[in-house]
Amino acid sequence: MSVDTDRLISFFILWGTPAVFSIVEYFKLSKTEKKEAIRDLISLKSIVTTGFILIGGVMASLGRVLSLLPLHVIGTFILAIGGIAGAVEAWKTEKKKSIVILVLIVSMIAFTFVI
Repeated sequence: MSVDTDRLISFFILWGTPAVFSIVEYFKLSKTEKKEAIRDLISLKSIVTTGFILIGGVMASLGRVLSLLPLHVIGTFILAIGGIAGAVEAWKTEKKKSIVILVLIVSMIAFTFVI
């Protein structure tokens, strides 16, 4: 297991920046907004779509950083499941949006194999 410094820096920038901004914005919310945000985040719909996409993306990126192919493949698989679930969920309300989600997920998967 070797760690590439360039990939490690990219990993922290790619995943650290949005995480820090999300945490800062969360602390700016009022108590009722915080409760509503937590309720939305722990809903099954949110976990299966957004949660799987984020967890899969982080695992795939971490697998690339640490040069661990099994972690990368598992992360990519979870990312694909989340993308498909998100596209199916979006298909119910707006068909064009679901196609955009699928294109973005395929691009993200291709991106994790390139970088």
